[in-house]
Amino acid sequence: MTILAESHLQTETITALVMAAAVALIVLKPLAALGRWSILRWITEDMAARLKRLPAAWWITTPLLATLMCSVMLPQTNLNQSSNLIAMALFTGLLTGLLINLTRIDAACRLLPDPLTGLLVATGLTAHGLNLPPVDISLADGLIGCILGYSLLWLIALLFKKFRNIDAMGRGDFAMSAGLGAWLGWQSIPMAWMVASLAGILFALLGRKPQQVNNAETAVGTVSPRPLWDAEIPFGPALALGTIATWVHLG
Repeated sequence: MTILAESHLQTETITALVMAAAVALIVLKPLAALGRWSILRWITEDMAARLKRLPAAWWITTPLLATLMCSVMLPQTNLNQSSNLIAMALFTGLLTGLLINLTRIDAACRLLPDPLTGLLVATGLTAHGLNLPPVDISLADGLIGCILGYSLLWLIALLFKKFRNIDAMGRGDFAMSAGLGAWLGWQSIPMAWMVASLAGILFALLGRKPQQVNNAETAVGTVSPRPLWDAEIPFGPALALGTIATWVHLG
């Protein structure tokens, strides 16, 4: 019986991993189309055409990420309850598809579509309502995380605007942070933001471009790198990395 039970658990584990990867792949293109459609008024036709294409790298990355995110939560899932296992794999695949699309769209045009950030919030709260992993995060934790994820990031952006006259972040960043809080709970927001901030600094360093500085005395232009605090980067990919890192930690 022990051998049969172990074989059953192995089969259930493999099934869950395959299902999560399959769901992520199935929703990848529809979510991409939904996100693109919702921002058409703010992007050029060339950008719309670019977003319509899904390079092979995304098709490869998506199932790999879904498999990773599902595997770390398997120890928190009752493998003997098929419905619980199926729901966990389904929601993990949806989460992966949302994070991938939010990352690629924000990286391309610095916009985070409302339908996708809204789905991020809705799926996170629904998952906790169904008592899906992470098991330490309750629905109340998710609700508080959603509120704090939005309001605290909004407050930080407001302070940047007031004291440095810089639009540090936009409404899409607040909404994605709310989704992050809905999935990870208010307790995990500091870790997710810390990882996101470090990733943002790294992106800024890698993407620094030289700027022309004119010397008034010699009338000769010199090139110097832009100050790090003036770097303009999309924050969505950094938030996605923070979410993934914290998800793995919670697993």
